[in-house]
Order: sequence, then structure tokens, then C-alpha cells
Amino acid sequence: MKIIAFGTLKGGTGKTSTLFNIAGLLAQQHKVLMIDADPQFNLTTDAGISMERMESRGLRTLRDVFEDGATAEEVIYQQPIKVLPNLDIIPSSIQLTATEINIVSLAGREQLFNNFVLDNSDTLQDYDYILVDTNPNCGMINQNMFYAADSIILISDISFNSIQGAEFFMGLWETIRRPLRKPDNVAALILNNCDMRMNLPKDLIGYIKNNDSLRPLLVNSVLPASIHVKNTELDHMPINFLVGKDTASREGIERVKAAYIAVLDELKEKGIL
Repeated sequence: MKIIAFGTLKGGTGKTSTLFNIAGLLAQQHKVLMIDADPQFNLTTDAGISMERMESRGLRTLRDVFEDGATAEEVIYQQPIKVLPNLDIIPSSIQLTATEINIVSLAGREQLFNNFVLDNSDTLQDYDYILVDTNPNCGMINQNMFYAADSIILISDISFNSIQGAEFFMGLWETIRRPLRKPDNVAALILNNCDMRMNLPKDLIGYIKNNDSLRPLLVNSVLPASIHVKNTELDHMPINFLVGKDTASREGIERVKAAYIAVLDELKEKGIL
């Protein structure tokens, strides 16, 4: 079992869609659990679970892990995407925002989720990968997820502001993890929404390759800007099961899928997967 958290300090980088599509590809051959730690619950929505559906089924969420000591079996929603029986999810809740405040005064507050993992190892060991989506900050909920993670993958779009966000994240996480005796687990940087016909991606990649902190993290394969990625959110279906309506769209989907596979191959080479 490997726990991999996806992080950033800048919104709009495509972090959630990147996780969703990576999870979909991995789940074709592996048992995968997605965890939505973002109060906006976009990953939960991408998996086809609406707020109404959660309320009607009385689904428990990640909030119940932090606030009520819920077990893994109580919060895991199995097979939200029926064509991917190996893919499960722990949904999020808008009430995680309040949870953030409620756990600040608790002893060992940064390690609550790690304790959940240890206490529920019998259930969680069934998964090859646990992929955690976070929102763009280093608040207490996210600190819990980053602390428990074997690896953190940073997601950046093609902008210097976003790359600065990745650098700020690394500095901020360093100040948080050191007193906790947590080894450095920032392991990769994926560039998303790339259009290589423009000069900016090439300039940005050049900047990263000349940066001693970022260069070892860079995944050289980039993820393209594509309407098909947006369609994975709208259709609640990862790229490997997205169906094109015509030849052009099918070819476009295959190109995006190939880009994700190339990224996965590099993550495997880095030992993250």
C-alpha cells in the first residue's frame, strides 16, 4: 500500500482532474482508494457522487474520521464508477471546513489521519494505492494528509505563479514537517494544461531545469490542455473510459490517455508508484 497526496498552493492547476485520471488508469490493474480531503468535494463529484446522493444514502465522509472516529469500512464508498470495480472513494464534506477548526486544539493534531491509517490497516492494506486530493493550502486537514503520505506530488499549470506556488509549498511543508520528524516526502512535480506550441511552457521547463530544488522533482512528460480532460469531470468517467462521439474526439482522447500513461511510467521510474 502506498499513500500519495496531491498538493499545491495555487488553485486551478487541474490537481483534482489529474488525480482522478491517474486513479482511473491505475484501477484497471490495481486496487485504488481515492480520498477527497477538499471541502469543495470536487473529487467526490467527479466520481459521480452528488450531495443529494450522499444525504439520501446517509454516507459518512472524511469528516467522520476526524470528528467521530469512524472506521475505514464506515467511510469507504465502494465502486462509485461501475466500470471500475477496483476503484473506491472516501467522500468529502463541506463541513470539513469546521473540522479544521475543531481539531486545532487536539493533541497530536497533525497525526490524526495517520493514526486512522494505522488503526484500520487490515482494511486499507487491501489497496495498492491510496490517492489523496487536497485543497490549495497547508491547513490542519492537509497537514494530516501530507504527514501520512509516502509521497507528495505537486501539480502546476503553465504559469510562473503556479511554479512559485510549488516552491512556496516546499518551503512551507519543510517548516511544518521538520518538528514532526517527518522525512521529506515531496517526490514529484507534474506540469498540467500544457500547450507546447507556445513559448511559455518551454521557458517554464527551462526555469525548472535550472532550479536545484525543482529539477529532481520534474516529471518530463507533460499533461496537455484538452477539452477531453474537462469531459472526464462532466461525464464522471476517467480518460481511459471516456467515449468519443466521432473519429476526431476518439483520437484526441487517445492522445490525452497516452500523455497520462507517460506520466505514470515516469512516476514508476521515480519509485512513487
